[in-house]
Amino acid sequence: MFDLEDSGLYDLLNETYNALNVDARVLAATGARTIFDRASELLKIDPALTFGQKLDELQAKGHISSSERAHLDILTDAGGAAAHRGWKPKPGQLDTIMSIVESFIHRKFVLESEVKRLKAQLPRRQKRKKKT
Repeated sequence: MFDLEDSGLYDLLNETYNALNVDARVLAATGARTIFDRASELLKIDPALTFGQKLDELQAKGHISSSERAHLDILTDAGGAAAHRGWKPKPGQLDTIMSIVESFIHRKFVLESEVKRLKAQLPRRQKRKKKT
């Protein structure tokens, strides 16, 4: 499981995985979109914005690349289709949805923290002696 400091995000991940475990695919797809929504709020994106506007802000602030923006746009549309348009994703489609959201969460919340911790643990470089 992810090592997350925010209990709300952690709980959303757990509930979404619980939905996956009982094959509640509509709930899992909407859960993935909700995970993205909470994560964007933790990254200081206004929760009142539309999903498209949130993606624009995340990209403008350097949190996501243009290709990740395209992936997350599909994720939010898939969650919306499950929540509002009666779409039930197939297992393989749900795997893709979860890969998109897990990758985003891992990169922004897990890996960044681990990299900072690693950097702090590295020994300092020794200064080179000047050639005379």
